[in-house]
Amino acid sequence: MGRDYLLEIGCEEIPAGFVGPALWYGGQQFEGMLKKARLSFRKVDIYGTPRRLTYVIRDLEDRQAASKETVMGPPKSVGLDAAGKPTKAALGFARTQGIDVSALTVFPTDRGDYLGFVREEAARPVQEILPKIVSDFLPAIPFKKSMRWADLDVRFARPVHWIVSLYGDEVLPFSFGNVTSGRTTFGHRFLAPAAIELSSTSEYPGRLAEARVLVDLEDRKGRIRAGIREASMRIGMKWVEDEPLVETVANLVEYPVVMVGRFEEKYLSLPREVLVTSMRNNQKYFVFEDAKGGLFPGFAFVSNMIVPDESVVVAGNERVLRARLSDAEFYYGDDLKKPLFERSEALKKVLFQADMGTYWEKVERMADIAEFVASFGFPGKAEGCRRAAFLSKADLTTGVIKEFPELQGVMGRHYASMTGESAEIAQSVFEHYLPKGQSDDLPATDVGAATAIADKIDMVCGCFGVGLIPTGTADPYGLRRHTLGILSILESRGLRIPIAELVDRSLATLAPKLTSPAAEVRKKVLEFVVARYLNLLVSQGAPADLVEAVLAPGLTNVVDLRAKLDALVAFRADAAFEPLAEVFKRAINITKVYNGPLGVSSMLFEHDEERALHAAAADVSGRVVAAARDGRYGEAFREMAGLQPLVAAFFEKVLVMAKDETVRNNRLALLKGLSAVFASVADFSKVASSGQPKQG
Repeated sequence: MGRDYLLEIGCEEIPAGFVGPALWYGGQQFEGMLKKARLSFRKVDIYGTPRRLTYVIRDLEDRQAASKETVMGPPKSVGLDAAGKPTKAALGFARTQGIDVSALTVFPTDRGDYLGFVREEAARPVQEILPKIVSDFLPAIPFKKSMRWADLDVRFARPVHWIVSLYGDEVLPFSFGNVTSGRTTFGHRFLAPAAIELSSTSEYPGRLAEARVLVDLEDRKGRIRAGIREASMRIGMKWVEDEPLVETVANLVEYPVVMVGRFEEKYLSLPREVLVTSMRNNQKYFVFEDAKGGLFPGFAFVSNMIVPDESVVVAGNERVLRARLSDAEFYYGDDLKKPLFERSEALKKVLFQADMGTYWEKVERMADIAEFVASFGFPGKAEGCRRAAFLSKADLTTGVIKEFPELQGVMGRHYASMTGESAEIAQSVFEHYLPKGQSDDLPATDVGAATAIADKIDMVCGCFGVGLIPTGTADPYGLRRHTLGILSILESRGLRIPIAELVDRSLATLAPKLTSPAAEVRKKVLEFVVARYLNLLVSQGAPADLVEAVLAPGLTNVVDLRAKLDALVAFRADAAFEPLAEVFKRAINITKVYNGPLGVSSMLFEHDEERALHAAAADVSGRVVAAARDGRYGEAFREMAGLQPLVAAFFEKVLVMAKDETVRNNRLALLKGLSAVFASVADFSKVASSGQPKQG
C-alpha cells in the first residue's frame, strides 16, 4: 500500500470562478501525467479555497512500474547493406533514439525483417520522478487568465507564496518561481495567520480546520446552507434556494459565517428583479420570501470572519446595499417619467456595431422583418410586431439598465407594461432575446416569436454582411446560437417561412451596410444555416445521411423539411429503399460530367429497356413533383421506388456510354433528367450504403 502525496499551492486570493475549473480540470491533467509516468495510485482528490489549490494523490506507490518496449526501426533491407554493415538509415534511427548503432538487432515480423532494439527502463522511486512531474504540472493548471509577478519567469492565477509537497511524512522538494516546496502551510489570513508545520499528509485537513480553514468546498457549501436555513427559521421566512450562488460564495471564503441584514420596506416598491439582482449579482446576498412568495426586506450574507460584534459587519453590508437601492429607486422613478415607446428615439445615439450602425437602425430593420414574419402566421398582428420591434431595445436608454445591464429585456417588459403597452407586446420585449441557450425557453407569444426571429436574423445576416464571420470555435457574436434559435422558433410554432426569403428580406434591409455583394453574403449565410440545421436535426436523433439527403435540394421551410425527413426516415424501413438509393447513385455518378441538353429523342432508342424507362419516367416524374409540391413526401418516395426496376433493367441491358455520341448523349439526358427530378426532392447520393446511416 502506498502513501498519500499532498500538493498545496498557496497564493493570493484567486477569483471565485477560477477555483473550480483549476481544481477539476487540473486534477484530470495531474492524473494523466502520473499515469504517463507509470505511477500507481488509487485516485486524485481535489480541495481548494481562494488562497490555496490542493491535490492529494491517494495511495501512491513508492516506485513507478518498470518498462520494457520494443522499438522498431527501418527494414533490414534498408538498414543494412550487402555486407551487413549499418546504412545511413540505421545510423540515423540509432541517433534519434539515443543509442549506439551496435545495439540494433534484427526482429522478424509479418512484414519481413526489421532492425530495432528493446528499451528497458527500471522502476525509479517516486522521490526521483515526482518533483519533475509537479514542476511541469503547475504551469499547466488551466486559468482563464494568469499573471507574472516581480521579475519571475513563471505565470499563475495569482502570485504564489508557499507550496506544500509531502509524500507521507517526507518532503519532496522542487521550486516554482522564488518558492521552494516544503511542509509549511498557513491558516486563515486573519483568524489564524501563523505558519503550520505539517508532520505528515494525514494532518492536513484537521490542522487547517483548527486554523479556521475548511479546505473541502463541500464542507464550506454545507456550512453556508446550514447557516442560511438556521437564519430562515429565526426570521420565519423561506430561503429562495440558489445553489450556483452557494458555490460562488463558498469559493470566496475559507471559513464561512452566515449573517442576516435588513433593508427598508419602502424599497419593496421596486420591481422584484431589481432588488434580487442588486442583492444576488452585485452583493452575493441570499434572499428570502414569505409564505405568499413576497420578497422579505432582508438578506443573508456570508462573511469570511468570526467577529466579536456581528452588528458592525451587518451594518456595513446594510449601508452598501442601501446606497445601491437608493440609486435604483431614483433611476426607476426617472425611467417611468416617459413612456417606453418614446424612449426608442434615443436609440439614434446608441451605437449597435460600428459597421451596422445604431440601435435605431437595427430596430428599423427588425420592424420590417417582424412584419414579414407576421405575414406568414398571424397577419392581424403585423402592426403590433412593428411596434414591438421599436420597443425591444428601448430599455437600453433607461437608468436602471445602465446600473443593471443584466436586466435588459426584463425591465423593458416591465416599463412597457407600466406605460400602456398591451400584455403581448410588453411580454415580447422580454421574449425577443429567447432562446439564450440550447435548453432555454422559446418565445410563448406570436409577437415575441416574430421579434426574436427578426433580432437574430439581423445579427446573422449583418455580421456576415460586414465580414464578421465565425471561424473554427470562435463565434464572438453568437451567430451559431442565434441561427439555432431561429430554427427552433420556426419549428416550435410551425411557421412556413421560406428560409431563403427570410434571409433575402434581412439582406434587403441591410443593403447600405453590406461590405460584400449581397449574392455572395446570401450564399454564405444559407450554407451556414444548412450546417446549423443539420447539426440540430442530428442532435435530435435524426440519421445524418438522411438529413443531408433532405437538405441537399435546398432550404424551403422547416415544416416542409421536417415532413420530408420524417417521410424519408419511414421510407428507409421499406424494402424498396436500398435498391432505389443504389440505382439513383449510379445515375448521378454516370451523368456527373454531362452538361448537355435534357431533351430525349425516342427515335434514338435501341433497346426496349430504354423505351420502357422513358415512357414511365415522364408520368412518374409528374406525380413525384405534384406529391412533393403538396407535401405528400411518403407518396413521392413510393412513386420513385416504382421506377427502380426499370432503371435497374436499363443499366443491365443498355450501354450508356455508347460509341455513337448522339446515342450516348440521348441516354445521358434521359438519366440526367430523371435524376434531377428525384434530386429536387431528396438527394439519394447522400444516403449511406447497405442501409447503414452515417453517424452524426
